[in-house]
Amino acid sequence: MASIKDISKLTGLSLATVSRVFNNSSLVSDKTKQKVLKAAKELDYQPNMMAAALRSGKSKIIGVIVPEINNHFFSGVINGIEKILSDQNYHIIISQSHESEALEKKALQSFMQLNVDGVLMSISKETTDFSLIQKIMGQKIPVVFFDRTPSIDHASSVVLDDYKGAFIATQHLIDNGCKHIIHIAGDSKVSIFNRRREGFIDALKENNQIISEDDILLLGTDISADTLILKELFQKYPLIDGIFGYGDEACLYIINILNILEIAIPQQIQVIGFGNIDFTEHTSPKISTVDQKCTQMGLLAAEMLLKNLDNEQIIHSQQVLSPALIVRESTKSPN
Repeated sequence: MASIKDISKLTGLSLATVSRVFNNSSLVSDKTKQKVLKAAKELDYQPNMMAAALRSGKSKIIGVIVPEINNHFFSGVINGIEKILSDQNYHIIISQSHESEALEKKALQSFMQLNVDGVLMSISKETTDFSLIQKIMGQKIPVVFFDRTPSIDHASSVVLDDYKGAFIATQHLIDNGCKHIIHIAGDSKVSIFNRRREGFIDALKENNQIISEDDILLLGTDISADTLILKELFQKYPLIDGIFGYGDEACLYIINILNILEIAIPQQIQVIGFGNIDFTEHTSPKISTVDQKCTQMGLLAAEMLLKNLDNEQIIHSQQVLSPALIVRESTKSPN
């Protein structure tokens, strides 16, 4: 395996000069840099990252924790994170908590053993003990949260205004003439779903629509059982004409059930989701939704982390993204 000594011999440059090139030193001219990089390519030289980390005290590794990597939203966030960090020659390690506090702690402990330079994370729905996170922050390791944030002081974060997103989604149904709207709610352990529920309720209140205990519904994953639940609900309340789903996946699930029940969308019931996941443009009907701006969230979270990595003093900041309504076929007002 080639070493910097081999590059030094091939180029006729000193070991110190070659080393400065791989450490991105400003003391090296572009001409010298290109000469070294050309020689490195010819020799198939691979820099020793661990050795460089020991010399600089920086691993150039960022730890990322998400609840589920196969979730369209979180994969979009990761895409944004990678775009920013790869340009700055950082490597990322991605861990999944699978909504488990124990697995989340295990991932954080692994990150500390790897001497990561910083952490980007969205907490699991089970997480209530933030002591390990606070310990890491106390060691001056930058931590930036996205989407789901802990209830701790001085936490840097990038989030969406979920309340506003739910409000404008519900308002859109009302503006389209819906008089009896129900909400398919998310897990109450997840704070963002609670804020969406609040936005839904407040939109109804502001428009003087009556709210009953049946207007907020939790469904499972058994489509036969959930079809029966909705069938009975529609029989009890035949005037239901709008549904706001807490997420696009839930919305697609509801559309499948409505198809089974032979209920026309949007002629009989209008449906709107949350997230603006790619598939919403390719369903039949195409799904109206709220753009959750996942890639932008990842970009901003990574930029926030980089700013703290460049500063001796960690600066805590919060950014709130404004959601955008995306109108498609599932909420066209019937004429």
